[in-house]
Amino acid sequence: MSKDNNNMKNKLQTLEKLLQNHDWFYQYSDDYSVYEQGQNAWKTISKVMEALDDAGLSDESNALYEKYLPQVLKF
Repeated sequence: MSKDNNNMKNKLQTLEKLLQNHDWFYQYSDDYSVYEQGQNAWKTISKVMEALDDAGLSDESNALYEKYLPQVLKF
């Protein structure tokens, strides 16, 4: 496996961990520190997804996103 492929596999694994641990309802918190932490996590998720999209792995990153997005947030 090439170094680039290994790096992208690591990014996919990182994205999966971020999505697994993300507080999908942070916007509803009354505690600003919880909101801020959720917002920062979302910015990180977005950056990782953008990097994967740029690398041609948008299908894989979108599939992970859909896997972990709570059903009540899907429309």
